[in-house]
Amino acid sequence: MTHRRHRLALGCAMALAACAAAPISPALAHLLAEAPEDSTARLWIEGDHLVGAAVGLGPGSLPAAVRTTIDAVAPRGEMRFQGREWGPRGTGYRIDKYYAAEVIPGGAHEHTRSALVAPNGDVLERSHSVPLAKAPGSVLAAALQVGPHVEEVRIVSGPLREEYWECTVRDRIGRTFVATIGLDGRLLRTVRRVPARIDV
Repeated sequence: MTHRRHRLALGCAMALAACAAAPISPALAHLLAEAPEDSTARLWIEGDHLVGAAVGLGPGSLPAAVRTTIDAVAPRGEMRFQGREWGPRGTGYRIDKYYAAEVIPGGAHEHTRSALVAPNGDVLERSHSVPLAKAPGSVLAAALQVGPHVEEVRIVSGPLREEYWECTVRDRIGRTFVATIGLDGRLLRTVRRVPARIDV
């Protein structure tokens, strides 16, 4: 097998070397080795355990039921990521879309949508960005505890209801963090997002 290198968006607060202790499934290793060159793989690490992963897939790889659901919950838009994901929500297909600035009441803003869809088409998770000016003050205040530059605010829903806010924040030296904030504005969790490389 030809060895290939892929970029990795790694959400964790530890060195990449620590994830070597956590074995990965043969299916994940295979998808990493076969992922499109322009796709960014994602790993989620808690402590010294790999708890989730998403690996990019090429065009035409989404099952029909998943495509139907995405057309309903995130129509149109520019595809930024599509891939297989494993994690606490279950196993499914992750789709991220970008929407250029639209003129809406109150101004124009660009935004993003993301969904995790089960193979049968059920929505396991979805989220969308919210303009900073429209984000709750308590959420912004919690995010600013992490760093002075809030880059994106997202509301995240599970299968049934909105569950929490997620904010991407940069600190004064340029590090990126993702803050999970409760619907009540409490800071629940902060992880570091680190660019890295995988050799498979």
